[in-house]
Amino acid sequence: MIFFLGSLQFCYRLIFFGPAGVALAFMRFGGWITQAIAKKTRLKTTITENVKMVFPQSNAEQIADKLIENVSNSIFELLCLPFFRKKHFRAVFKWEGTENIDRALKEGKGAIFLTLHAGNYEVVPAALADLGYKVNSVLRASPDPVFAFLNRCRSHRGVNIINVSEQDMYKETLKVLSRNEIVGTLADTGALEGRHIFYEFLGRKVPIATGWLTLAQRSGAPVVPTLTKKQGGTNTIMLFEPFTVTRDNREEAIKRSSKIFEEFIKRNPEQWGIFLNSYETKRMIEGK
Repeated sequence: MIFFLGSLQFCYRLIFFGPAGVALAFMRFGGWITQAIAKKTRLKTTITENVKMVFPQSNAEQIADKLIENVSNSIFELLCLPFFRKKHFRAVFKWEGTENIDRALKEGKGAIFLTLHAGNYEVVPAALADLGYKVNSVLRASPDPVFAFLNRCRSHRGVNIINVSEQDMYKETLKVLSRNEIVGTLADTGALEGRHIFYEFLGRKVPIATGWLTLAQRSGAPVVPTLTKKQGGTNTIMLFEPFTVTRDNREEAIKRSSKIFEEFIKRNPEQWGIFLNSYETKRMIEGK
């Protein structure tokens, strides 16, 4: 697998020396080929079944098709990310609410970008770094060589990876927040592996991780709910109004962020990557 990915990436490295339009067209062609093949596999059935678990009245097959298209394009964007320059970022990303970045950072306590496995969330840290911000991405990665390969892609533009499997998450994130940097973290998986509460989401009581709440409270860093919507070759990154977390408003903070995420998923179920994983989908709706 590593040899195949490395060979493919080498080919794209050469292509990205050429005109931006040509390079991006080849990148999107790779995504198109991948989605055409994926739709013929068991993956489509798996996604369809997972969507039905959460949205039983929806057109699950159509959502599955669109999600496969989004994920296929996202894979090639991540693969090619190390070769992105300014002109590529401008062509692939659109921004909404960028003023909220500076609002969050103005007090000098850093900012926590809370997001979901939505759109091409993988490339958001590099896109933020391309705007000139210091960005740190919190994730859990095993020693598998594939994860090491992907982390090299994720680190483009100087993004710092904080791997909770190897590092103390609180210690490392508090350190970078004290330098007024950005910390990005995901809210929709891994809740049961750490401290969590149960909260109503999409009509069910689901486990909600509280690590980000504790981090925000301890650091004083504002939380910026962040979502990415993928439409073909374009990623629209939406940055919502920042808020702070205190001992007295933790429940309100969960309610505020959950409402943003819930409304987005209801309108755009084809963006939510959770449907790729039957285990995560099932235990999310069952709470175990």
